[in-house]
Amino acid sequence: MIYPKEFENLVNSTPEELNKWGNLIGWGNPNAHILIIGKESAIPKDDEGMQGLKQYIREIASNSTQWKNNLCNNITQDRVVSIQFKGVEDIDSIYNPIYPYKGQINCVRRIHKDKDGYNSIIGERGTSSTWYYYQKLCDLIREQSLIKDKKIDFHRFVFTTELSVITAKYSKNVDKIERNKSIYNRTSFFKKDFFNRFSIIILAVGHYPKENDFNIESIFHTKWNGATCKVGRYWYNPHHSTTNTARLLIHTNQLSMVSDALIKEIADRCIEFKNSYKIEL
Repeated sequence: MIYPKEFENLVNSTPEELNKWGNLIGWGNPNAHILIIGKESAIPKDDEGMQGLKQYIREIASNSTQWKNNLCNNITQDRVVSIQFKGVEDIDSIYNPIYPYKGQINCVRRIHKDKDGYNSIIGERGTSSTWYYYQKLCDLIREQSLIKDKKIDFHRFVFTTELSVITAKYSKNVDKIERNKSIYNRTSFFKKDFFNRFSIIILAVGHYPKENDFNIESIFHTKWNGATCKVGRYWYNPHHSTTNTARLLIHTNQLSMVSDALIKEIADRCIEFKNSYKIEL
């Protein structure tokens, strides 16, 4: 695998910059044409069993170090080991941001508590609702059949990251001052050359840009015509490139609890764009 030079430069940024950005580069294929940016990861660092803290260290705090290792050893997605979901696995030893949790099934994993207070897991081999919608959106943009319970593979065609690195189980529980500081610090991150490589950017962050003074147009060199597109109670704002680079940016709701109609309409916009510019995804 040949990593883009712009990506190598990003991963090899100064320790001071990486620390300022929360050490989060992202996940998936750095050579992809599609970038998805979410609000923040739903990781409860203060849970009693410490699983949330371990997840935070694995997925975010160690992210830049993991990418450095991938670059040094030319790790490809095919070399990443799949999770077997049998017995106890050392997740940390097989986890890799180039294909995180490889082997997950495309269904939503939920914890159900019965009337007696006992927990049971529904869709044990599944994924988060956010990744479920990322997969659906990716499949539609690529004009692939939507196959129920197939393995998650959108990481092969998409690179993802987060606007903020301050996490909690729910967005409402995130400290707003810390979130604002994180987004401010990561503005210089999104201005790096690596993010100019993407033809399609899905900015699934709701009203975070307005609330945290994140200037979409200047950072991604795009322009919104001022008209918001409505799909039921959901919305999206299409932006187009202000440079010679072909780029479509769609600013929309967080993709964790949205309608299939919104996903389809966004995908249709992306299909029209990629066909117009003959972009191979």
